[in-house]
Parts: sequence; structure tokens; C-alpha cells
Amino acid sequence: MPTVTSKIDADVRAQLVELKAERDALKAQLEGDLPSATRWLQRKVWRQAAALDLLNRRVVGQRFVLRTLDGLGRSLSAEEYRAARDAIADPALRARLDGATMDDAPAS
Repeated sequence: MPTVTSKIDADVRAQLVELKAERDALKAQLEGDLPSATRWLQRKVWRQAAALDLLNRRVVGQRFVLRTLDGLGRSLSAEEYRAARDAIADPALRARLDGATMDDAPAS
């Protein structure tokens, strides 16, 4: 099991890598190498979009659980959650819920 210190170290290393990449992109921009700077920016946008999508899926799942719980007036079992999710008529919403992790589903 990772220690708190090793998690902090990994976070600091990840931030350092990101800052170095940003520095390199800014240097490339100043030197007139716009394609290189643009590639870094596009990768950053894709990473942020993926993180926002994951967060949105988690929130959609949590809201679904809350609405269902409110309707039942009690807690859901994992089986009840799956049955309620499968009963959703809107395929787009069902696909968003399927992308949410089971961490968002209620405990049995």
C-alpha cells in the first residue's frame, strides 16, 4: 500500500513534468515553433476534457442514485441500482451512467 509521502512525491513529480512541458511549449512558441507549442496545448485540452467527462459521469451517477433513493425513501442494494439503471429509456443517459464507476453505486 502506498504511503502518503510516496503519493505526495508522485503528485509533485507529475506537476514538475507538466510544468516542464509547459515551459518547453512556451519556449517553442517564442522561437516561432507553433506546431510544437500547439501539440502540447492540444494534449492538455484532451487531458482536461477526459478529466471533466469522468467527473461528469460520476456526478450523473450520483444524481441518479439520489433521485432513485428519494423515490424509494430508503437505500438501494447493488441489484436494485442495476435494475433501475437498466430501466432508463434514454440511451444517452444510460451510456453516461454505464461510464460511471461502481464507486458511485450504493453499498449493499
